[in-house]
Amino acid sequence: MMRVLLILILIVVQAGLAREPSGQGPFALVAHEFAVRDLDRNRTVEVLLLSPAGEGKAPFVLFSPGFLLSGRAYRGTGELLASHGIAVALLTYDMNLFTADQRLLADDLRFVLRALPSAAAARGVDPDPERIALAGHSLGGKLSFLVAPDEPTVRAVVGLDPVDGGASGIDDPARFPRAADRMEEITIPKLLIGAERGGEARFGIPCAPREFNYERLYERTTAAAWEATQLGAGHMDYLDNPDCGFPCSLCVPGTDPTQAREAAQAYLVLFFRAHLVGEVGAQDDLEARLEEDEAAGLVRVRRK
Repeated sequence: MMRVLLILILIVVQAGLAREPSGQGPFALVAHEFAVRDLDRNRTVEVLLLSPAGEGKAPFVLFSPGFLLSGRAYRGTGELLASHGIAVALLTYDMNLFTADQRLLADDLRFVLRALPSAAAARGVDPDPERIALAGHSLGGKLSFLVAPDEPTVRAVVGLDPVDGGASGIDDPARFPRAADRMEEITIPKLLIGAERGGEARFGIPCAPREFNYERLYERTTAAAWEATQLGAGHMDYLDNPDCGFPCSLCVPGTDPTQAREAAQAYLVLFFRAHLVGEVGAQDDLEARLEEDEAAGLVRVRRK
């Protein structure tokens, strides 16, 4: 009788986790900060690795930040994913206004993909090389879509209000290659979360110009793609602190940053549980959450 009761409790708990993906999962967290160095290219990437405690290989996500932002600015999202059994490497690239060559940054991401397993293993973390996903915000979302077609071990990719542009007023396809030109090559599942107000200008130039935003990327996909436009959301709502100082002050704020961020985090958790972890029923839970939020007037959804 006691065994049956314990099984029933476990089923209820697991069902609760599926229904409440924005809440913390059951795993304790372990954090490591370090840098990986590409000596051949003289490039360094800082890493904040958040992983679920315990033994065994963990699926993992490489998360790239927005332009001039630190991966640490998204720690809350990383901790949430790690609590659901998914290791997350929050990356911080060496870039400034004068070295914004996106080819360098894309190569940085490719290097981390190869360097992270051994760097993590040295710290007692065992990332699963067969279950890798890429994700990022703004420029970081673009980098994720640029790199995904070349990496056969990547199983899913997500962009949080990705911006497929370059330096304002500069048309240089070599320095600023277009992710849109590669979207048809990405056959793995793709989730594009967009901020409705990202295309609005606060000081003359929008942070996510509509001609280079998530909608343009989605339009170039062919299959296995979901687009969720968060109504009223601002471009910087996805940071732990959307009032982050000068970079955030340049963007039109959202009407409810906390709600937008937590909803986006819920979508991320369910999407990765479905397409990275391979959890049965997680995609149905994601669809149910999207339909619920769409009915509530919080999001507009397209699917392919």
